[in-house]
Amino acid sequence: MAEAGSVVYNPDIMRHDASGTLYRRDGLTDRLHLRLFTAERRQITPEWRTQDVLSSYWRFYANAEAGASLVLDGGEGFPLEAGRLYFVPAGVRFSCRCDAARVRHFYVHFDVLGLPAPALRELFGRPVCLPSSGVLEAEVGVLGDALAVPHPARGDDLTLHCRLKSLLYASLALCLEAAPEDRRERCLLHAARMEPVRPALELIEADLSGDLSNARLAALCCLSEDHFARRFRECVGAPPGEWVARRRVEAAAQRLLLTDDTIEGIAEACGFANRFYFSRVFARRMGAAPAAYRRAGRV
Repeated sequence: MAEAGSVVYNPDIMRHDASGTLYRRDGLTDRLHLRLFTAERRQITPEWRTQDVLSSYWRFYANAEAGASLVLDGGEGFPLEAGRLYFVPAGVRFSCRCDAARVRHFYVHFDVLGLPAPALRELFGRPVCLPSSGVLEAEVGVLGDALAVPHPARGDDLTLHCRLKSLLYASLALCLEAAPEDRRERCLLHAARMEPVRPALELIEADLSGDLSNARLAALCCLSEDHFARRFRECVGAPPGEWVARRRVEAAAQRLLLTDDTIEGIAEACGFANRFYFSRVFARRMGAAPAAYRRAGRV
């Protein structure tokens, strides 16, 4: 019998990485959850031609008719077939086109939280067509009908939100089941390797407008500043300051597309000193000024 407080090796939840380090596979996905931003069913036309979309949140697409497609970097076409379900992961650059007169387009914008973005990129680096599922495809039809009802007449929006999240969770599970096992393992291993700096990552997400100095982040991780800076770069792949700047820009990009907040308000909420500094940093990273990005990206 194991002594109190000891760690029992269980091969179902424990693994060794290439260096022989033991890490836990459980506990990582327990923190996984989805944050719903917006959902809508609408008709798209040949005017659906937004260029160079790049967002820090995910998209779920389902079209009732053929004719719409994405154009990926390098000009690769990615048709959105009628009746099929698709994910467009965060960080994927694409353009939109529609060659049909009208297409009924169902979409959901959402975030995948709990697994770091670099770990998720091990699994999802491009748009994904989900395996066929009559149950999920039927649920899309039901939810699309519900979203088509004018908002005051919808009834219980909380129920609708729960059903939308249920659809997304089930769809994500379907994608994970279809992914090669070695890629799933790499994703979990990548996430496990970020555990030493997880308190810092969580504070960054929770307090983008606050003090995110190396001193404060290092203290949270019980490390000296120099050791923290080295460990953070090893775990995350970027220095702490660069990661903070990236997350501030990505959070600002979400607010630009998903809220009607002023640019000044977004700059302040995301930790930028003023609108002018924010605009320079945002344009350098995203390729467009905040106002132009907002006009172009709502698809």
